[in-house]
Amino acid sequence: MRAVLVTSTAPYSGKSGIALALVRELALRGLDVGYFKPFGAMPVTVDGVLTDEDALYVNRSLSRPGPLADVCPVVRTQAFVEQVLSHEVGDLAPRVAEAYASCSEGRDAMVIEGPSDPFQAKSVELAAVTLSGLLDARMLLIDRPRGTHLPDEVLACASVLGDRLGGVLLNWVHEGQLDFISRRVVPFLSASGVTVFGVLPADAALSSVTVAEIVDALGGTVLCAEDRLGDPVESFMVGAMGQDKALRFFRRKARKAVITGGDRADVQLAALETSTRALILTGNMPPSSLVLARAEELGVPMVLVDTDTLTAVEKMEALMGRVRLHDPEKAARIHDMLCEATDMNAVLGAFDLA
Repeated sequence: MRAVLVTSTAPYSGKSGIALALVRELALRGLDVGYFKPFGAMPVTVDGVLTDEDALYVNRSLSRPGPLADVCPVVRTQAFVEQVLSHEVGDLAPRVAEAYASCSEGRDAMVIEGPSDPFQAKSVELAAVTLSGLLDARMLLIDRPRGTHLPDEVLACASVLGDRLGGVLLNWVHEGQLDFISRRVVPFLSASGVTVFGVLPADAALSSVTVAEIVDALGGTVLCAEDRLGDPVESFMVGAMGQDKALRFFRRKARKAVITGGDRADVQLAALETSTRALILTGNMPPSSLVLARAEELGVPMVLVDTDTLTAVEKMEALMGRVRLHDPEKAARIHDMLCEATDMNAVLGAFDLA
């Protein structure tokens, strides 16, 4: 039985999406592929079993799902953190190995979703390099390049992982950086002995959320256009300027949500004249009847929240900071992008999965 351990240099690098895409590709090639996530950080309880939200979704996508209690044997909750800090948690390696044996039994291949950075779960000795040895799986490292930063994280991980590292995928590269990353960064890493399998472009649609998800995250009240809560939102903007500048500002982005004070009718009206999917009104201040009528006419939900603008912005950043996998269309798109950006035979061959 062969396996690949997908890990990343930092959170929100696209690790879960790539893991799901690999599961999909191996299944399309006719392999009985399994999935395993040793350490989860998104707790959810299903039928009395504590597991990880993403692990639950990926496992359910398999033609033969693994045992729910074993797919993600260690889940970080507040209670778990307290137990670790009180030295009440013993050696977790036997439990992880046992769960992995259960999930991999009879499989042709396994995709293991590892920690979100090199140090996650080090406190319980389940960091990526430890898992690689415990589960006998080489690693596929996902990195999300940031601006003009040097690829220090990739080289640091490569030096720690050694021959345990099968190669790197550079993910979520914005259009303006694609040439620089491909022409300068990739050759630099290759000359440093790091195999780069490909460069995947950013896709705003993948990180979109629905208006309904925004309402839930902010604890808001929908004031109009309830039938448009399923519309996707790809970005958000903060309206804190004068009316004369607001219109030009809001025209910069399409399919967005605008966060502004409930008393800023001028900004709200300007936002409604551009491609806006939702208006988020902070401070628990209802809009004027004029703005509400215009939003209803255009089919733009207005969402009233009782937090201040800064808090709303922080919650929106957290909400839109990662790609949500629980959408078949998004999962299929990530798989297509991976196949387009890489030589999939070379990727799988590096892990004896071809």
